[in-house]
Amino acid sequence: MTQADPLTALRPVREHELDEHRAVPPVGTAPLAYDVYRAGGELTIEFDAPGVEASDIHLTIEGRSIVVSLHRGLRKGPGIDVVDAGRQHGTFQQRLWLGDGWDLDGLQARAENGVLIVRAPAVEVIRRKVAVVSDLKTSRDSEETNQRGEAAQPNAVAEGPAVHNAA
Repeated sequence: MTQADPLTALRPVREHELDEHRAVPPVGTAPLAYDVYRAGGELTIEFDAPGVEASDIHLTIEGRSIVVSLHRGLRKGPGIDVVDAGRQHGTFQQRLWLGDGWDLDGLQARAENGVLIVRAPAVEVIRRKVAVVSDLKTSRDSEETNQRGEAAQPNAVAEGPAVHNAA
């Protein structure tokens, strides 16, 4: 029995799809901490970026993925002695795969108070019902007709509610 997750449609970043689309981060990088939430018709992703200038944050879109990378180093210079380092330093990168319900062309990003805020508006998913029809004359019927030696009638139309006539 297959179990369905009723919240799958609401999750812009789906765990099972992330594993399929996540690339191996480059050597020497660490994952970047983030939170994802939906507010109204907008997806918001907040990445931790304390002490990093906006110009040092790189955001790229690759297909349906966004990739954020940044580098945070220790303060260096004359007269600066690092006594203790409690924050993580180095290069960080995070790739997130976004579902089809988000407009990546309308994606916006800004750095504010040590947080990179990425927003993508929702797109309207158009759903339409497609009628499924069947051909009443099956291949088995055609074989039986050919075995009896009867000629096929090219203009004959089968009758019934499931007949689709595209003529």
